[in-house]
Amino acid sequence: MVNAMMAMLEPLIRQITTLADELDSTCKNDAERLLHAAAVYMRSCGSEQPELERLIPDLGSMLRCEGTTGKAARQRAGAYYTPPMLVGFILDHTLDLWLAENPDCEPTVLDPSCGTGRFLLAAGRRLVRRHISRTGESESAAWRHVGPLLLGLDSDQIATAWLAGRIQSLAGGDHAAATGIRTTDALGEEGIRNCRADIVVGNPPFGSPLKQASDAEAARRAMKALGGRVGPYTDLAAIFLGHARAAVNDGGFLAMVQPLSVLASRDADQVRAALLETCTPTAAWASGKRIFDADVFTCAVVFKKGPSPRECHVSRFRDLPAHACGSATIGTGDRSWSPLATAAMGFPDVPEFQDAGTIGDIAEATADFRDQYYGLKQAIIECGTSLEDGVAPVVTTGVLDSARCYWGDRPIRLFGQLWNRPGIVISSLDTSMQEWATARLVPKLMLPTQTRTLEPVLDLDGRWLPSVPIISITARRLSDLPRIAAVLACPLISLLALHRCLGTARSPKAIKLSASDVLSLPTPADEAAWEAGARAFVLAQQTQDQAERDACLLQCSEHMLTAYRVEHGAIESG
Repeated sequence: MVNAMMAMLEPLIRQITTLADELDSTCKNDAERLLHAAAVYMRSCGSEQPELERLIPDLGSMLRCEGTTGKAARQRAGAYYTPPMLVGFILDHTLDLWLAENPDCEPTVLDPSCGTGRFLLAAGRRLVRRHISRTGESESAAWRHVGPLLLGLDSDQIATAWLAGRIQSLAGGDHAAATGIRTTDALGEEGIRNCRADIVVGNPPFGSPLKQASDAEAARRAMKALGGRVGPYTDLAAIFLGHARAAVNDGGFLAMVQPLSVLASRDADQVRAALLETCTPTAAWASGKRIFDADVFTCAVVFKKGPSPRECHVSRFRDLPAHACGSATIGTGDRSWSPLATAAMGFPDVPEFQDAGTIGDIAEATADFRDQYYGLKQAIIECGTSLEDGVAPVVTTGVLDSARCYWGDRPIRLFGQLWNRPGIVISSLDTSMQEWATARLVPKLMLPTQTRTLEPVLDLDGRWLPSVPIISITARRLSDLPRIAAVLACPLISLLALHRCLGTARSPKAIKLSASDVLSLPTPADEAAWEAGARAFVLAQQTQDQAERDACLLQCSEHMLTAYRVEHGAIESG
């Protein structure tokens, strides 16, 4: 595959190099000169060669002399080609719906991260077929009419040149057909904020704005333009989506491919809230499979421009080709949109339940950070069969299962090496870390993150020192700790947590809660059943027999479902 790619690239680069020598150019350096020549070549000579599309990331990287090709170039740019079936799904739920509602009008279609134009060319083909059926004109004449309706922005001059060349070629060589394709920074002054269209679609670049200085600066400008504070880790794709809402004409449609995390990420809260101020979500798509070579799971939400009702009923779809999987309701006050994707991941909806408050009413929770993790390094030792005075066993998520800590039975990886029985010499910590350790060595509940279900472990003696990213939960009354453990061990609460945070963990089916998320989880209405569930959890943690522990945890789950007044068969495994 790589050899075949290089066999195509080498003669192409020779042609571009020759063209660069012939062109009058004011470019500052050789890389700019070659990129300019490549853009000229792609628009003129490459316009009738569709197979060149897949070479563009490699070609651009080689001409910039960056030494990376293919997948690495796409990862650096956050740019990935959208599968045709996903393009089709999005156009079915945007362009086709707009045409059905406006049978006598013609829409403008904008892709603010157009790349090589998979969305715009597919939209153009639909509009061309419609124009031909109405007028009987030739295909090239139809493209001359439709071409100016297609608006594309991208900072990759080779990709935009190739797209402009394709549209020009389809229009019989008419340059005017491609006037809507521009090479520009979509987040800059001449970008999305100055565009208006009936349909806005696309697959914007993914990536943290803090990874590169240029990305961070563009993201900061974009955040400010959104009119509110956006979290520093907001994905660039979400910033594109937030900007795009203003570019959609009233009654128009908006849909963009996004990382799954955008549905629940705290840093994207204001993007989601801003969208609901002016748009109504109508459909959503997600998949538990990686549909292209981006190392993330993806989704897409379709919006219609217009004020949202208090509750929006959104049709859900999964996989490719897209299959319907029921609907979900999103309220204007909901902080998470994860329910739009849970069905696609195989999870049932949350059944109705009765609660009587939250964990925050009876407890406090703390999640530690990198400083606390690295602060332990100077004081870690390998312990013998017994612990010395002043030494606390340190635990990680890898040795915590529901109602069981495997410290001493499983190796623990810390600071790049394996430990059998790692301990922390408290006196070897600096003053601030000693204060931290003292605050953690108290009766508590430990909750690991990035797990498929919530797996609480009681530490009623306050003997274990939790390492990042374990959440420590303390209660105002010691007797409440087993009750909180029973809440977290209930399958209803794991399902509810997934519906609130799906997509924020490393795995699309894992749970990643913050300390505040834990405190917001509901407590049950039936006190007697809750107490029974707490007793069963304590028994599960006291036994050394795994089969007996599993039986006690099952009893705990049954009692807790009763406590929430949920039918025991209402929750099926995802």
